[in-house]
Amino acid sequence: MIDKSSTTPLYLQLVNLILEQIKSGTYNEGDKIPSERELSEIYSISRATVRQALSELEKQKDIYKIHGKGNFVSNCKIDQELNGFYSFSDEMIKIGKIPGNKILNLILKEVGNIIATKLNINPSEKVFILNRVRLADNESLMYETTYLPQWRFKEILESDIELNGLYNLMKTKYNVSISYAEESFSPCILNENDSLFLNAVPGDCGMILERYTFEKNNIIEYTKSIVKGNSFKYKVRLNNLEK
Repeated sequence: MIDKSSTTPLYLQLVNLILEQIKSGTYNEGDKIPSERELSEIYSISRATVRQALSELEKQKDIYKIHGKGNFVSNCKIDQELNGFYSFSDEMIKIGKIPGNKILNLILKEVGNIIATKLNINPSEKVFILNRVRLADNESLMYETTYLPQWRFKEILESDIELNGLYNLMKTKYNVSISYAEESFSPCILNENDSLFLNAVPGDCGMILERYTFEKNNIIEYTKSIVKGNSFKYKVRLNNLEK
């Protein structure tokens, strides 16, 4: 409940209460939450305080407003820990969602200087290029382009990726032992092409995720992903800060 003797602002207490109710399943995705007036009466706080809390939740994209109808719980953000190597499919399964891939194409070609530099190969060498949309419960979350050097994988089939998943295929068919991966994140504005694949609106905010995967000192994968703006929340644990 709201503790009026606490030093935590009342609106933040209400924000946290509603977030806990969403997390516990009291309110699920798409559910309407109580109105401004109802929340004011339930927690014995002013409507101005409730309005501030709802505004904060909307800003964080935890709820969305439909004028004339009320406030509703947004699609659940996916917490992504960045403390170790992870697989998209495995992470979706962990949170109870059904992962999926919509493979758009898989081609083998020379890629030129830019991608060759990223993979640390000669521009004349060939690379498998995999374009796909990553899904969770049939919702499009990420549009990915993955580059895999032919020298390491020889031949890859779409059907193998669909059946096994890319990283599992690397391990079982090609005996890949991933040493580590490096990722970087940067904000972006979704263009028409991105929006088409992500079922979004051109001009919406998104995130560019770039991953380099290493086997010892060799780069065996470079992936550029366009992530729908409000789909993921990334977390990092920082240890030994006194050092």
